[in-house]
Amino acid sequence: MSAQVTGQLTGQRAFITGGASGIGAEMARRFTREGASVVIADVNDTLGKAIAAEVGGEYVHLDVTDATAWDKIITTHKPFDIVCLNAGVATKTDVFGATVDYPFQHLDNDAYQHIMSINVDGVVFGARAVIPGMVDRKSGHILVTASLAGIVAIAADPIYGLTKHAMVGLTKSLGAALEPYGVCVSALCPAFLDTPLLSDNTRKNLSLLGLGIMEVSIAGDLAMRALTERISGAQWIVMDGQSISQYIPAAPFA
Repeated sequence: MSAQVTGQLTGQRAFITGGASGIGAEMARRFTREGASVVIADVNDTLGKAIAAEVGGEYVHLDVTDATAWDKIITTHKPFDIVCLNAGVATKTDVFGATVDYPFQHLDNDAYQHIMSINVDGVVFGARAVIPGMVDRKSGHILVTASLAGIVAIAADPIYGLTKHAMVGLTKSLGAALEPYGVCVSALCPAFLDTPLLSDNTRKNLSLLGLGIMEVSIAGDLAMRALTERISGAQWIVMDGQSISQYIPAAPFA
């Protein structure tokens, strides 16, 4: 169950990539309940428009890998207080627990470029587009959807793990760089959530391993925790059966 709604985002504007489903859609729902106005960006126009209609927000078609499209978003919209760089994909959806079809050696160049362009370039392009305005206003919060796979090893999909480790590193470095300017950058690092990224095969293998799948609604709670704590560079984690917490690396890197 989601935490109590408090109206903490009243009057704020939020922009969410990958907002048509999964984590992005849940953030849209939660932010709206908290009083924010939401703009959902995605390439799935049908689902994106449906979520926008559900929350009373706006939908825009956006390919996050298109830097020019990001520039257009900035010039055609009022400033955003919260920007959620959430769009992402996995290398394959059926590799968890499948050692015969191990993904690394079977990853062709097109598949590699695809996941890197969305999971890494899309976040970099988005951050680059919104940071100047936030710095000028000396306010703003960027939420980067990483994953627990950005903190621990994920043998089932090493390239996905690579992209999420990159997002944690980007969050930590940008967070330190932008904090003096009043801009906060946080990473969301949930374990397995019930989203379209989880295939039937993955769900089966998780069950065999005794690993739980959390309701996707927890993503809204996770995002709100990051927004309310406002610790720049922080990584916020949640695992099945555990509370949301900030990930603190072991000394001497804490």
